[in-house]
Amino acid sequence: MSLRTALASLPDDRATAHAVYEVLACLATHSDEPMTTTRVSRATCLDADRVIPVFEALAAAHVVDCDGDPGRGPCVLHPDTVLSLEINRYLRSGSPTANRMQSNLGKYRSRLGRG
Repeated sequence: MSLRTALASLPDDRATAHAVYEVLACLATHSDEPMTTTRVSRATCLDADRVIPVFEALAAAHVVDCDGDPGRGPCVLHPDTVLSLEINRYLRSGSPTANRMQSNLGKYRSRLGRG
């Protein structure tokens, strides 16, 4: 069970990264609750075409437990401690606020000659 394995199997583009961020945020909010791709796509305002590949990658890496086909059946996120840390770290790194803070910190350090 590894989030890194699931992320490695997905394409590396902005649209997919956005879909992964939104799906993980939704699943983390509703952990231990069965979620279908339809429900997640409604909650995140993403097309089902964007949500289904993310669900399939998460199911293949055993991040979520699915009843049947990940594209149709409900999937449940049962995070253990390590998986919860991985998800929280990913969500913090993809947060627009965190990215803005990191770039401001980088600018500050470069002005002082420390980075």
